[in-house]
Amino acid sequence: MFLRYSVFMKPFLFSPRKVFIRSVTAIVALGILGWLIWSLAATQYRRVIDSWIEEGRAAGYQISFDDRQVFGFPHHITMRFVNLHWKNADGIDFHTDTMDIAATPWDWQHYEVKLKNHVVVNAPTDTDGHALMLASDTGQGHVTLDDDGVWLAARLELQGTKGGLAPNYLFDAGKILLSVVRPGEAPVDHKQVGLTLEGEADDVVLPDAMPSPFGNKADKFAVRMRVMGVVPDVRAKSSVDAWNKESGIVEFDQFDLHWGELDLHAKGTMGFDDDLQPEGAFAAQVAHADKAMHVLIDKGFIAMHDQDMLAAAMDMFSQPVPKGQMGMGLPIAVQLGGLFVGPIRVFAFPQIVWPDVPPQN
Repeated sequence: MFLRYSVFMKPFLFSPRKVFIRSVTAIVALGILGWLIWSLAATQYRRVIDSWIEEGRAAGYQISFDDRQVFGFPHHITMRFVNLHWKNADGIDFHTDTMDIAATPWDWQHYEVKLKNHVVVNAPTDTDGHALMLASDTGQGHVTLDDDGVWLAARLELQGTKGGLAPNYLFDAGKILLSVVRPGEAPVDHKQVGLTLEGEADDVVLPDAMPSPFGNKADKFAVRMRVMGVVPDVRAKSSVDAWNKESGIVEFDQFDLHWGELDLHAKGTMGFDDDLQPEGAFAAQVAHADKAMHVLIDKGFIAMHDQDMLAAAMDMFSQPVPKGQMGMGLPIAVQLGGLFVGPIRVFAFPQIVWPDVPPQN
């Protein structure tokens, strides 16, 4: 009896060596399984990117790169393009030395993007060498696509940026934050939003071709606006004219500018007149408005015979600002080729010459 019970009560023999071998085997097996799953996802990711490239080329896009690599195991899949060049059928040209596009496995709608070493977007406006241009040393951002691979939202942060209308009107900025959102379905009229943009720029240096009484450097610029209706191609007169005739406008929910003695916060609406020249109205709050006006007077931007009228206009049109806010409330109008405070034009800008058709090459 004792011997029979002793067999069943034999203690378990613990073997560290066996436990170690089994643990290592399990870890290796899980690693191999994870690598296989990641590899399958990476293969699918490459197919998704390849399908976009093929569709773009079929639509007339020029897309080329010197090399590409896939990495990021285990949590992400990153595809790196080297010397990427992308040009669409409308002539908009994009180039970067290195671009990383990262996604979470099986999520093909949200992407993290890193731009390195040099980035340039160029959109020619005519055949004389003028173009809308944006260039940056480095950048990063996030892009969201719909089920068909069409972008819905993009958020970018760019460092060491240059932009504007090349070759003469180019500004420099230390940092730019830019967010763009489009609706899933195109708007049917001017009451619906076609595009929402938010932007912020620090340490903006203006070109010599744009002299300003407040100096050539603005400390900060921020804007939040909504383009109402079907978004036009601003490089083509016919497109802008059609949008304008459909009562297209731009709603500025925020327009802030800190530029020397000028500290302005405004909201308003901008559009075009029948000649496709800008016109709009803003309600602005200007901190230390008297100092800003004195700068305009001292720099000769306000004629001597207009000074008394300007002072009277500021007394007449200025309004108290909400409690807790600083400055003077003033109506600002953009019309007739200038920016007006009350009846006095304080800035003049050249007439916009619209190209009939943007270059396609």
